[in-house]
Amino acid sequence: MTSRRLIRIKVLQLLYSYTKKEGVTITEVERDLFKSITKSTDLYYHVFLLITEIQRRAFLKIDAARNRKLASQRELNPNTRFIDNPVINQIANNRKFKTYVSTNLVSLNECQDVVALLHDRMMEMDFFKLYMSKPSVTYDDHKKLVLDMISELIAEDEDFDQAMEEKNIFWNDDFELVLSIVYKTVKNMKESYSEDTVFFISLYNEEEDLSFAKTLFRKSILDMKENLELVDQFTTNWELDRISDMDKLIMDTAICELKYFPSIPVKVTLDEYIEISKNYCSPKSSGFINGVLDKTVALLKEKNEIRKVGRGLME
Repeated sequence: MTSRRLIRIKVLQLLYSYTKKEGVTITEVERDLFKSITKSTDLYYHVFLLITEIQRRAFLKIDAARNRKLASQRELNPNTRFIDNPVINQIANNRKFKTYVSTNLVSLNECQDVVALLHDRMMEMDFFKLYMSKPSVTYDDHKKLVLDMISELIAEDEDFDQAMEEKNIFWNDDFELVLSIVYKTVKNMKESYSEDTVFFISLYNEEEDLSFAKTLFRKSILDMKENLELVDQFTTNWELDRISDMDKLIMDTAICELKYFPSIPVKVTLDEYIEISKNYCSPKSSGFINGVLDKTVALLKEKNEIRKVGRGLME
């Protein structure tokens, strides 16, 4: 199960949408929230599919060159290291991967131009040339090639990112985190894995994470007025209407998490929302939000409104 940061981000995005749209109900926005969460797993498998499709593209080019009437000796005896890469083959032949792709209609058929572009770019990249030119390679060398594909090719390519956003609007902010989970999955792969080995990471625990998302979303709406009144006590020289809407939502959601999730440590909650603010707010917001939340935590503890149990006791 991956970090809940993605869920927190999705809750904040849908809260922002809810506060800006007239006539939309909590139930309608909540439905979009759940759909957004479950669809993240599709993106995870799309990235793996892309890796296998780039390999397939390489195979088709080699095969076409081999079958030309006037094929050269180099074309007849190509370097097949990449198309024989055992790590990519473990992904492509894995039973869970094939089942998920077919069952959930994960496909890149309409993105073959992007696959072709990525294949051609990779051929010119230093990490690929080094991999193909080594006198011999180990399983770890094959794995490093795939990790470099993820970090240096796919992560840096805007075409695939845009193609995925066009396929699903809910993937707008998922890409970076999902890629990191794909990277972690590959990094943990072993040569002994068979087609029946389950090595793909579950992004979500469906029951626990959907419950977390639903509670956080609903409490943030229901307690918003009360939470912002609390925030107002600690915004010296700042009128509440001068604070950005996203800053307010982050503090509102953080306060709800502090109050309603006793198993999540205070430090974890604070660190998570400060990190989110660095990406979704102004440059000065993280320091401002951090200061306000620190004071808010002290007051809530004094009023016994923050009660932690189990793992949540750890600071």
